[in-house]
Amino acid sequence: MDIKSSGAAPQTGKDRASRFSWLTCFFVGTSVSVFSDDIRRVLIINLFTSVGVLFAFPLGLMSLFGDKPLLGVVLLSIALLYAANHAYLRRTHNHAVSGKFVIYPLYILMVYLVYSGGVNGTGHVWVYCVPAVALFLNGFKRGLIEMCFFTFALAFVMFFMDSHFDEFGYHESLKSRILFSFVVVIFLSGIYEYSTSRFNLELKETSDKLKILAYTDALTGLLNRRGMLERLASVSKQKYHLLLADVDYFKRVNDQYGHDAGDYVLTQLGHIIQTSLSDKDLSSRWGGEEFLIAVFDCNDAQAFERAEFIRQSIEAYSFDYAQQVFKVTLSVGLAQVNQQTSLREAITLADTRLYHAKSTGRNQSKAC
Repeated sequence: MDIKSSGAAPQTGKDRASRFSWLTCFFVGTSVSVFSDDIRRVLIINLFTSVGVLFAFPLGLMSLFGDKPLLGVVLLSIALLYAANHAYLRRTHNHAVSGKFVIYPLYILMVYLVYSGGVNGTGHVWVYCVPAVALFLNGFKRGLIEMCFFTFALAFVMFFMDSHFDEFGYHESLKSRILFSFVVVIFLSGIYEYSTSRFNLELKETSDKLKILAYTDALTGLLNRRGMLERLASVSKQKYHLLLADVDYFKRVNDQYGHDAGDYVLTQLGHIIQTSLSDKDLSSRWGGEEFLIAVFDCNDAQAFERAEFIRQSIEAYSFDYAQQVFKVTLSVGLAQVNQQTSLREAITLADTRLYHAKSTGRNQSKAC
């Protein structure tokens, strides 16, 4: 069905996320439009804690006022711990610490339920939730190691301790069946966690590659316009200088030597610019034969010297392509980003000064 004819607007990821903003706000403590891996883990861990509270609290009250007061105290303690953990995680987003306060009390609770029999001898039915939680919180390798220790603990409690397991008239083979079925659940959970972790790793690698492609100019290897704006938007420094450079008479290079020679020139220019800057500076192919450079931790005079160094380096460089040697020059406009001048305003100002450098002779830098 044609979207336009149906009158329906396409739904964006942001629109879908906004429908569930109340969910993320409750479980994460903030509304987000894009889920990072950290936010996802915070959300899922707090879902675990919420489920733990919803089950442990009423069961704890029932046991406390029934004939299992000790079990009631244990369950209510777990519910209180999970509720506090939920609040802590919403506030700090420290999922590494919070996850420990989910899984280790869960180990203790499950062993106690098997030992005590729980309510009416049903304590053992809850142990099957442990593998999925443990593997998610601890990862595949550590999760499997802890599951081995946990399985030995279950076997020890059921077969070698004077537990209450035998008081409920179960068949003698039930203990071994519980143990074997628990191992099967670990095995299946391990397969799922391994395949999921591999998929997430491959997805992250693909995402990183796509991000590099999206933010990098394929010809020069410098940042492209989008990548430069993204990096500058994340800069914490309040003051830095922009250098907007443009190749003089670049059309002549394409017309006289060919477009392949023009690409060669742009590639070499990108290399010269990159090697002329410090590691903390940024450089980009802004578009066509224009380059935008950001230099940090320097005053006006030092920024102008940096621009002149780049310009003179390019002026002195001999471009040798297909046995043809030629020269190119660069015009540069400078501007400063500060509290009074925004990034957008500084780019406009640098462009104006670049035009001034072009109109007054080219092959020069203009800071005013």
